[in-house]
Amino acid sequence: MLGKTEKVILAFILFIGAALRIHNFWDFSLSNDELSALARLNFDSFSDLIMNGVRIDGHPAAAQVILWHMTKWFGNGVFVVRLPFVLAGILSVYFMFQLAKEWISTSAGLLSAAVFATLEFPLLYSRIARPYALGMLFALMAAKLWIRIVKQKQKPSDFVWLAFSLALCAYSHYFAALTAGILAFIGLFLIRGKNLKLYLFALIGALLLYLPYIPIFLHQLSLGGVGQWLGPPENDWIFKHLHYVFNDSAFVILLVLAAGIAGVLIFKPKKNFQNHVLPFFLFLTPFLVGFFYSRNVNPVLQDSTLLFSFPFLLVFLFSGWNDGKEKLSYATTGILLFVILLSTTVEKRFYQTNHFGVFKELAEHIIVWNAEVEHDALLIGDFNFPFYIDYYIEKQDPIKFTLYRTTDETGLAELKSVVDTSSKEFLIYAWSTVNQAPEVEAIIQEKFPIEVKREVYFNSEVVMFKKGENESPTFEFNFEKTDVWNFNPDAVQTDSVGSKIILISPENPYGPTLQIALAKLQEKSFSEVRVRIECAKNDTENQLQLVFDQGNENGGYAWESDAFKFQFKKGGPKWGVFYYKLKDEQSDSDVLKIYPWLPEGKSVKMSSMEIRFR
Repeated sequence: MLGKTEKVILAFILFIGAALRIHNFWDFSLSNDELSALARLNFDSFSDLIMNGVRIDGHPAAAQVILWHMTKWFGNGVFVVRLPFVLAGILSVYFMFQLAKEWISTSAGLLSAAVFATLEFPLLYSRIARPYALGMLFALMAAKLWIRIVKQKQKPSDFVWLAFSLALCAYSHYFAALTAGILAFIGLFLIRGKNLKLYLFALIGALLLYLPYIPIFLHQLSLGGVGQWLGPPENDWIFKHLHYVFNDSAFVILLVLAAGIAGVLIFKPKKNFQNHVLPFFLFLTPFLVGFFYSRNVNPVLQDSTLLFSFPFLLVFLFSGWNDGKEKLSYATTGILLFVILLSTTVEKRFYQTNHFGVFKELAEHIIVWNAEVEHDALLIGDFNFPFYIDYYIEKQDPIKFTLYRTTDETGLAELKSVVDTSSKEFLIYAWSTVNQAPEVEAIIQEKFPIEVKREVYFNSEVVMFKKGENESPTFEFNFEKTDVWNFNPDAVQTDSVGSKIILISPENPYGPTLQIALAKLQEKSFSEVRVRIECAKNDTENQLQLVFDQGNENGGYAWESDAFKFQFKKGGPKWGVFYYKLKDEQSDSDVLKIYPWLPEGKSVKMSSMEIRFR
C-alpha cells in the first residue's frame, strides 16, 4: 500500500503528465498520418471499415476502430479525434509507476513516472491520434501484469487481464505486438509450477482473441514496411535514439544517469537477473529485432517504434532504488520532474515547435491570401490526398485547388498546363509531407515569376507568386558556337516558317552543350541553375534527358539526368524547366556541362534552350 506522501507525489506527477498532454491538444494541426486515418473512415459498416480502411494500411485495427466509432458518434473535430489517445497517454503515466513499483520499488515507480510524464518522447506520441499511445498503454499494462506473475505476486484475475492486454498490444501496433511476444516467450522460462499452467492458458487466450485478425495481419505483412522512404539504420542508430529519447539534452541524460547510479551507490542492491538484467534485455531485444530486420529485409526501425519498450529502460535505470530512504526518493523525484519539465517546455520549446508537417496553418494562409487578392489566385497544392488540406479549408471557405498533386508521375505535366493557361494574376502554392521536386517552383515562376510572400513550417510550406516579367537568361542558345556553347551544326534545320531547330537523334544524341568553368560562376556567387528547353513538337513519348555534369580532369563527381517526358502531356505546353544546385568545387579546373541527351528512342526537335544562374 502507498503511504499518504507517496499518494500525494504520485497525484502530482499524474497532474503534471495530464496537463502536458491535455494542453491545447486540439489546437495544433493534424498530421499527415492522422488525416490519412480520418480519410479511411467513411464506411457504413464495420466490415467495410476493416476490409477497406484497415486492411490496406500497415497498422493494426485498434486506432482505426476507435476513430470510426468516435467520429460516427461525435463528428470529426480535432478534439474528438485525439481525445482517446490523450487519455491513453495519461493512463500510461500511471501504469509506468505501477510497472516500476511492482518490479523494483515504490521509489523506482515514482522516479520512472516522473521521467516518463515529462520527457518529450512519450509526450509527443500521447498527443496524436495514432496507434502509439494505445500500444504504449497496453504494453505497460501487459508488462505490469507479467512481472507480477513472474514474481509470484499475482491475483487469479491477473492471468485473464494479461490475456486481454497481450491481445490488445497486437491490435494496436506491430512493435507493441513484438514487445508483447517477447514478454510472452521469456515468461515461459521464468514462471514455474501451477502458475506456468495458468500462464499458458493466458497465452492461449491472447492468441484466440487475436485469431480473427490473423488473415489481415498476413495481408498487411505482405505490403512491406516504410522502406520506400525510410533507409536502413546505421550502426550508431541506437546511440542517436538514446540521445533523442532523453530530449536530445546532455544535461537530462547526465541527470537521469546520475539518479540511477546514485540508487546503486546508496542502496547497494544485490544484483540479480530479474531486477538488473531482465529490464535492459527487454528494452534492447525489440531494437535488435527491428535493427536486423531493417538491415536485411525491409526498413521499419524508427524512434517511435521503440516507444513500447522504452519503459523497460527506465525500470533498468532506477533498478537500484529501494524504499529505505523516503526523503531522498521524494527529493530526487521532484528534481527529475522539475528539470525535465523545464527541458521539454523551455529548452525544447515543445509547444512552439511543429513536430510534423502542418495543414491547418497552410489552410489559414491560403484562405486569407486568396481573400486579399479577391480570389484572383490559382491554387496549386502538393498533398498525398486532397482531403488532407480540404479538411481545414472546407470548415472556413469552400474553395478548391486546381491541382492537388504536383510530384507524382503526371504532376509536373499537369502543373505546366494549368500554369501556362491560367488567366489568374496570382498563384498560391502549398505543400506538406511530400518529397518536393525543385522543378515545381521553377515551372510556376515561368508564368508567375514574382514571389509575393512565403511561410515555411516543418516539412511544409505555402508561397504566393504574381505574374510579371521573367528575368533575362544568363546564357541563351542562339545556334552559334561561342566560348560556352558547343553543338553539331549538321543537326540544325529550318522549319516551315523559317525558324531554326536542332535535331537530337540516335545519330546525333547530344544537343547544345553549355560548358563553363565553375570558378566563373562562383565569382558571381551563383548556386542555382534553371534550364528552360522548348521543343518544336509536344511528344509525350520522347526519351530525351537533360544532363547536369560537374567534373574536372579526374572525371565527373556530380552527374544528374532528368527525363523530359514527365513534364509533357498531350496538348500541353512545349516547354520544360529543370532545376539544379551547383555542388562544391573540388579543384580550380572544375567545369560544368549541361546538355540534352537522347539515350534511345526516336528523334526530338528542339527549338530553344535558356539557362539562368542565380
